[in-house]
Amino acid sequence: MMPSITANLLDIELSSQWQQQLLPLWQHFVHGDLQSSDQTRLSYSYYLVKPARQAVVFSTGRVEMAIKYLELMQEFITAGYSVFILDHRGQGQSARLHHDPHLGYVADFQHYVSDFEQFVSEIVEPSGHQQHLLLAHSMGAAIACRYLQQHQHPFVAAIFGSPMFGINTGKVPAALANRLVAGYGWLRDKLQWNNQQYFPGQTAYLEKPFADNLLTASHARYCWLCQLYQQYPDNQLGGVSWAWLTQAIRAMASIQQQATQFNVPVLMLQAADDQIVSNSAQDSWFARLPTPLYKQQTILPGAKHEIWMEQDAIRQQAFAAINHFLAELKSTPPSVDASA
Repeated sequence: MMPSITANLLDIELSSQWQQQLLPLWQHFVHGDLQSSDQTRLSYSYYLVKPARQAVVFSTGRVEMAIKYLELMQEFITAGYSVFILDHRGQGQSARLHHDPHLGYVADFQHYVSDFEQFVSEIVEPSGHQQHLLLAHSMGAAIACRYLQQHQHPFVAAIFGSPMFGINTGKVPAALANRLVAGYGWLRDKLQWNNQQYFPGQTAYLEKPFADNLLTASHARYCWLCQLYQQYPDNQLGGVSWAWLTQAIRAMASIQQQATQFNVPVLMLQAADDQIVSNSAQDSWFARLPTPLYKQQTILPGAKHEIWMEQDAIRQQAFAAINHFLAELKSTPPSVDASA
């Protein structure tokens, strides 16, 4: 049975906690680099808990850096898990892919998936843990889902928080918005226009005041996040490019199309007040999962997009859902054959 995880209650004292506990812990992580198949430098970090029994592997969201997850990783370490985390190409400490370091760019979404597979096979699996848990957020959940759909893997279960299975398009119907972006992206390719430019309305990194942020209702954690990006300016990333958006739309379409073949026990944590990704797309994906598959969906009232940066009460609900999911997992077959 996997151990239970307990949330830190740091909403008010996070700044001092960062200096006294989190930053010293980060200095005890192992930090290294991988060279991807196309020779892109990928930065990763991990912390081993002895004996090597359970490990959790993080797949982070767009613009994120590994150190941002330190509070969450500490909570898993305290519960007895080793933790592994990768900075996806083009963000964090990994190599940037464009001369503008703030541009969110990727030539092919599949590159993210291949990078993650390499990280798991070359760094995570050789560590010799008995059980592996996959925890993914937003874009990282899309990467993780495509990885699980395509590759042999060691994971007994996946936890998807605010998964990017569709973009929140506001008042514009998602299907129409996706068709317009995809169609215009195709036209730009045909006309050989530069797709390595910011999508309209997107800019270089810009720190927003707390009142205008769409990420979290926790003032303390939002201020801490802003402090991290000021302390590590090389990790700052801005808006997305045409190329990134068209690639993401294609990946999300594949995720939806292949939902009926998904065969990994999964917990989906949904932020009720998310304005960045589409909750209806998450619902659609979850509804199409195979009936025999062990799966749970938990809606977190009041939560914005960044569940793990939210107020204490919301984070506690998320951990309660994880612990219930893991407790039930022990009496559930590790997977189903979705083709049966």
